[in-house]
Amino acid sequence: VLLEVGLCVCLHELTELGDGLIYQSDASVHVRAEFTLLVFRPFNGEVLVGTVHKSTEQGLWISIGFFQDIYVAPHFMPDGSVWDEALELWVWKSEYGDAEISNNGPLRFRVNECIFRKVTRPLNAPPAANAELSLAGASAEDGNEEVEEIPALLVMGSIKDDGLGMVVWWDRQQEAEGEEGEAEE
Repeated sequence: VLLEVGLCVCLHELTELGDGLIYQSDASVHVRAEFTLLVFRPFNGEVLVGTVHKSTEQGLWISIGFFQDIYVAPHFMPDGSVWDEALELWVWKSEYGDAEISNNGPLRFRVNECIFRKVTRPLNAPPAANAELSLAGASAEDGNEEVEEIPALLVMGSIKDDGLGMVVWWDRQQEAEGEEGEAEE
């Protein structure tokens, strides 16, 4: 993830390569390069389709295949959505009945915001990189405190508006409206 740019999906083309330089302090070759990248960064208001990756009391995590750090907080779900402990998923209780927000099909969501975080050192880095944690007498592996790594790019989404949510909800409604229109003719 490039800070304030987006998730690098692939290198499109190398436009220029400089000379390789080897510094005395390390054994790696440093080369100045100019290139074009394909970057994923959805814009605010964009509507995308994904699947539910994880469902917790705190909200939904959505995957679009190559990216899974899309979060929908409970207040961005349809009014009447409740967490069902028995099913361990969110259920939308509407005037038409209960509808599960599950991982059994596509889900349409709107992008509210892209949040970038500067990553200085990943929590799952090798022990030498996490030297400060062990010097302080605590480590992420102690189990005393559950440490959840915040992603470098977090997309905040919403399924609160009409047409958003499980795609099957709206497909059924369109089919029913189409049948009513045919019956009137």
